[in-house]
Amino acid sequence: MPASRTMWPSTLTLLALAACGGSGTGPGPVTVTCTTPTPVVLEPGAQVLIDAARTSNCLSLPGGGEAREYLVVAYSGAGTETTSGISTSYALASGATGGGSALLDGLPAPVASFGRSAEGADAFHRNLRRAEARIAADPATRLGNSWGGSPPMASIPIVGQRDSFYVCRTSSCAAFDRVGATVRFVGRQGAIYTDDANPVTAESLTESDITQLGTLFDDYLFPIDTTAFGRESDIDGDQRVAILISAAVNDLTSDCANGRIIGYFYGADLIASLAGSNRREVFYAFAPKAATTSCPAVTRSIALRALPPVLIHELQHMISFNQRVLVRGAGQEDLWLNEGLSHFAEELGYRGVPDARCPNSASCFAQFSSGDIDNAYSYLSDPEATALVTPGNNSGPLAYRGASWLFVRWLADHFSSDTLLGTQVTRGLVQSTRDGATNVSAVAGVDFPTLVGEWQLANYLENLPGFAQVGRLRYRTWNFRSLYQANFPTLFAKPYPLTPDSTAGSYSRTGTLRGGSGRHVRYRLAAGAAGVTVQLTGSNGNGAPSSTAEPRFAVVRIR
Repeated sequence: MPASRTMWPSTLTLLALAACGGSGTGPGPVTVTCTTPTPVVLEPGAQVLIDAARTSNCLSLPGGGEAREYLVVAYSGAGTETTSGISTSYALASGATGGGSALLDGLPAPVASFGRSAEGADAFHRNLRRAEARIAADPATRLGNSWGGSPPMASIPIVGQRDSFYVCRTSSCAAFDRVGATVRFVGRQGAIYTDDANPVTAESLTESDITQLGTLFDDYLFPIDTTAFGRESDIDGDQRVAILISAAVNDLTSDCANGRIIGYFYGADLIASLAGSNRREVFYAFAPKAATTSCPAVTRSIALRALPPVLIHELQHMISFNQRVLVRGAGQEDLWLNEGLSHFAEELGYRGVPDARCPNSASCFAQFSSGDIDNAYSYLSDPEATALVTPGNNSGPLAYRGASWLFVRWLADHFSSDTLLGTQVTRGLVQSTRDGATNVSAVAGVDFPTLVGEWQLANYLENLPGFAQVGRLRYRTWNFRSLYQANFPTLFAKPYPLTPDSTAGSYSRTGTLRGGSGRHVRYRLAAGAAGVTVQLTGSNGNGAPSSTAEPRFAVVRIR
């Protein structure tokens, strides 16, 4: 995140330092041919979700003597994570009820299903999570035989002691380098090592810097995450999590145009028989280092701002691997949900760490949450273009992560007795043998397509002026609308990123429904106007979109 960005959180007195798809509405009137539209009669504030594949793909929104406004979201409720992702092309059209012209006259073809493949830093982290999924699926891991017997118990590290670690050599992590390192800090929960080969310059981390980072981990980051998600493993018996600060992590990013690898956790370190395993709990973090031809310098101040959110993020991954794979013998969590939980951990850092312990940023909001706010803006700017349930071989490092964080935040808001921290939800999701949408539905007690529909409505209705903020069509712990408004136009191009298509009735569009996301349309019917019929079909105009994508309508009457 750019260090020069200053963001004002709307409900806080803090200064924060921040880190498409489809064709538009047609030019002329559209009259939808629909034999038996399902009437949607709602009072203001009421909502309904309709299965377009199994119940009805055609709705009628009544007009009346008074002006009415509706929000309609055509979305995919599919929750299965697949290699290529679940999506389907669609056409959405509306017009005066009781017409007779063709649905798709003159509409261009829909866009491709998904965006670019994973690149740079995001590809590296995705590769690690996929490798962990393969490790978890290995019967030897499930049976505990992968340990090759009980690992020898390590003694508690001592400051000044030297050790060595395997570090990924390339972004594929298919090979490793062994680096020597020295213990610089030993706390109650963590031990910090620095690579002996790190460049020694005026920008190197000082003893005070190392102590500041170590005590922050001990006092806040570790207890916040272990409260939220559960305990990490202790396979070597030293009762500490190792944190290795190494310029070898910097070298994993050959070109910073697609992001930079700041730090990582790799579950193979907890499986003693695997090549390159360090046989201990360890995080890896980048170090201050001069600029290269393709990457800017990592200064001391940049490192001190970046490392705390990385540690709390990666600790969730470590806890998840332990709770699911080692403790319960289950598979790895779906990537989209795993990342959503780690970004939620960053938010917990903002909520749990006092500003006095974030001296390298304007506030702890700046240090831990401004990146999530940026990612959420990227997602909300075009929800149709980005899947919530991401495909296994594609990625969008900002918008995808924004979607998963928003969804986990919304779940915690509405399905945990501890709304602010969401511990009931986060522990339920991590301490489980289920995964992905099945895991979410079990914890919430609500089917996944329903959750997605309500969440998509909430993404626009969140603190919408004049709309009652009750029930699940809102966020309870954030006022995103005011936050973005407060930082418009300085940081954000729009006062609120999600701007539905708007029409008085006539509308036509083709596009792609991706798992967990969809298209928002706002209908503004004048007083005395006729009703509107809305139809969702495949892109050829025949029948509902593919049932594999779980096509749905979410409808709410705004006024």
